[in-house]
Amino acid sequence: MSSSIKKLLKKAKALHKYIKYDGKVTNLTLSQVQYGGILKGKRIIVTGGGSGIGLAMARKFISEGANVVITGRNREKLEQAEKSINNPRLKTLPWDVSDMSVLPSKVQESISLMGGLDIFVNNAAFIEHKQTGEAFYDKTMDTNLKAVYFICKEVVNHMIDHNGDKGGKIINISSLNGQMSSTHPYFISKWGLNGLTKGYAKEYAPHNIIVNAIAPGFCASSINYCDVNENAYCGVPLQRIILPEDIAELACFLCSDASNGIVGQIITVDGGFTL
Repeated sequence: MSSSIKKLLKKAKALHKYIKYDGKVTNLTLSQVQYGGILKGKRIIVTGGGSGIGLAMARKFISEGANVVITGRNREKLEQAEKSINNPRLKTLPWDVSDMSVLPSKVQESISLMGGLDIFVNNAAFIEHKQTGEAFYDKTMDTNLKAVYFICKEVVNHMIDHNGDKGGKIINISSLNGQMSSTHPYFISKWGLNGLTKGYAKEYAPHNIIVNAIAPGFCASSINYCDVNENAYCGVPLQRIILPEDIAELACFLCSDASNGIVGQIITVDGGFTL
């Protein structure tokens, strides 16, 4: 093992927790690698950053030296997130990405807050577990797929015009559901997002704009109404639920220049469910 890898492992911060639920003991262990500023100076925008996976990513990016804007529909959640991270390199912007009438202006406003853009993370999502009527179908598709399509157009145009050969990165937060057959609007939207990710990756790679997606399995995020302090067990081979921090660790790596050879991939983080 090289000395640099040994140093990196020594910096790793371990999260370790045992939770007993329904007669089963779940081992929650996660090492958060501290690279020492691998994202220093990177300008990153994260939609849906007020809680869950988005908030965990923002916190990780800030810890590695990035400047971050988080957006979301709920102003109060954004304010709480800002207080919890408590860093001048974090800014917030209220924005419902499903509102097409303001989408171009909000993209530009978020970029202006950063003074430029290196990485855009499409994390905002909508799901209604019980309702499947037309209004819920439209809201799901508008948020999870249509918004991403048009946001990426705006983002890529900016990167080409202002970043030159430096390019940039786009990371889409998809879902394990996007790899499963279903008539539920959420599954359909994420299936489409996976295809869109690969399509944009192929189209924009010649401009050095790298596009990938992360597909979480069942995750302890607000969208799933899950509290790991009450139940962290999940019926997958790993026998534990996926944490927002699991996704944040991978997202940080994909944002860094260490992952520049990874293009157009849908990386699944599901605790072994698909096995």
